[in-house]
Amino acid sequence: MTTTLTTLAVPQPKLLLTGRGATTHDVSRAIRRQCESGALIRLGRGAYLAASEWAALDDRARLIARMRAVQARHSTPIVFCRDSAAAVLDYPAYGYFGAVPQAISRRPRQSTPELRWHRGSLDDDEIVEGDGFFITSPERTLWDIACAAPLARAVGMLDAGIRTLRPKDAAVSAPRVSREQLLERVSTRSGKRGAVRAARSIGFARDGADSLGESLSRVQEYLFGFEEPDLQVSVSDADGEIGVADQCWRDHRVLGEFDGYEKYTRNRYAHGTAPSEIVFREKVREDRMRATGGGMARWLWADAHDGTRLAAILTRAGLPREPRPRESWRGMPH
Repeated sequence: MTTTLTTLAVPQPKLLLTGRGATTHDVSRAIRRQCESGALIRLGRGAYLAASEWAALDDRARLIARMRAVQARHSTPIVFCRDSAAAVLDYPAYGYFGAVPQAISRRPRQSTPELRWHRGSLDDDEIVEGDGFFITSPERTLWDIACAAPLARAVGMLDAGIRTLRPKDAAVSAPRVSREQLLERVSTRSGKRGAVRAARSIGFARDGADSLGESLSRVQEYLFGFEEPDLQVSVSDADGEIGVADQCWRDHRVLGEFDGYEKYTRNRYAHGTAPSEIVFREKVREDRMRATGGGMARWLWADAHDGTRLAAILTRAGLPREPRPRESWRGMPH
């Protein structure tokens, strides 16, 4: 029996689907005219979406819209995998979600511009249902991503999957996966295609990175020769607890904070507080942290994306670096 995931928030674009062989000439002509005028976007054979709605979708929602279009045109069930499964599961993608849905099949199948097929076998417990889609299970999805994706992209999804601390006010969350189970796959699938890459990404994953930006920052710190930081470290002064720093290098008395835009705009972080009030509170919090006597580094998305900029910020804060990644990072194969 296929497990059904019930805590997913999956976009529901309002597709216009034309029935196979049932569309009249007048309807076909009207649809063609709307496509030519830009009022409709064609997502695949017989599947359309209003251009205004398409423009409002992010890349995750656009991929899911294409998946729904592909699914509507197949008479047999499709099991989506890799980025497509990750999009349904809401694991964050560093970069963007691909435009072409991906599916898995035991036998070779011809890919098309609308659907990319991967050949592979799945155990019964590696297929789940979520919001009308059949997809690879969270554990299998993260394993496939770890086998194929670059380090930063894989770690961003892995960190989200193994994260223990989740926002209490979130109605849904990306399904959690045991890091130990993923590590067990590493040991049992040694020698398989992609296993070396997966061992590196899974070994690097940590429970404690609270956002995709924090995950990316840690990858850059590794690549640019910094020591591994502790994550989510409580900071206190004489007046009590100040808060939790994203990162901390205890031996060098340096705190690190990734300053993402979400913190000031999304209600799951802001709890209805005005952005100006959040900025003021963050300033007071930072001043108190700096007053504890150590160094303090803050950086933005652009800095996390450009490792040279992040390296310069951390160096100014007092962190030493080496010309190559350090072997002291836990869990990394050498």
